[in-house]
Amino acid sequence: MRYDRNMSLSRRDLLRLSGLSLGAGALPVLGQTAKQIPKRPLGKTGWNASIYAVGTAEIPGAEETVIALDQLIDAGVNYIDTAPSYMETRSEQAIGRVMKRRRKEVFLATKTLARDADGAYREVRESLDRLQTDRIDLLQVHAVNDAGTLDAVLKKGGAAEGLERAKKEGLIRFIGITGHTRPEVILDALKRYPFASILVPVSALDKHISDFNDEVIPYARKQSVAVVGMKSLKGMERASGGSFDPEPLLRYAWSQPIDCLTIGLRRGHEVGKNLEYARAYLKMADTEMRRLEAEVKAQADTGHLWWKKR
Repeated sequence: MRYDRNMSLSRRDLLRLSGLSLGAGALPVLGQTAKQIPKRPLGKTGWNASIYAVGTAEIPGAEETVIALDQLIDAGVNYIDTAPSYMETRSEQAIGRVMKRRRKEVFLATKTLARDADGAYREVRESLDRLQTDRIDLLQVHAVNDAGTLDAVLKKGGAAEGLERAKKEGLIRFIGITGHTRPEVILDALKRYPFASILVPVSALDKHISDFNDEVIPYARKQSVAVVGMKSLKGMERASGGSFDPEPLLRYAWSQPIDCLTIGLRRGHEVGKNLEYARAYLKMADTEMRRLEAEVKAQADTGHLWWKKR
């Protein structure tokens, strides 16, 4: 479903009433053409994903989130990632308000922290209710960061079994896995189970500590597993106190062999700039990537990349 002119104007009225600011680059003026966001095949799912995917771990208020998601979908962003654990389910609830109207326009991904079959299946059912949809595109086993957790997920009665039940019933389409800390665990996961996707950190800082791009991403590419990047800005945000230029870090991540990159939706005013970066994306040359890696090496430690702590 697309908004007509009257609905778009209402959304702008709501922005004024709520005191939010779109910023100059947030949305093209109605009727104005804009460069399209590049898209890439999302593994073997059959979906062409926008390189800019929405991450929703740190959403603003519900109204601001709804407005921002509508803006992003209008602009061509077609991948939304969430989890029941994000903002104590408020992330899924806010997304559900948009999915009720625009479900067919996006690839919808959520997660489960359950490690057992019953718990994972129950979380799927609960997520469906909050997201106001009858089917989730991708259900990811979340934060598999050690071998013991992977074993628990894959054993008889583990989370994978519950997700397979949900898939058989048509509640989800694909099963994926996420990992933050140990590339070797995700590599083992891909060799032991036919996961359709991985969600892993990809950044110029992560290059220096347990880089998933060394073995995991190349292996996933050979298996046509969808590769979604995350945390391209997080390390530098902590290292700089928030004062840095995100563009080269985003372009670096998009230049890796990934299908799309989740960028956090923390404030509505960030939407415009992120859309500009995605529309203007040009692959970064190898020499420029090596230079950026060298520039940020001093910040590449587990204090700034807290997800790499073992």
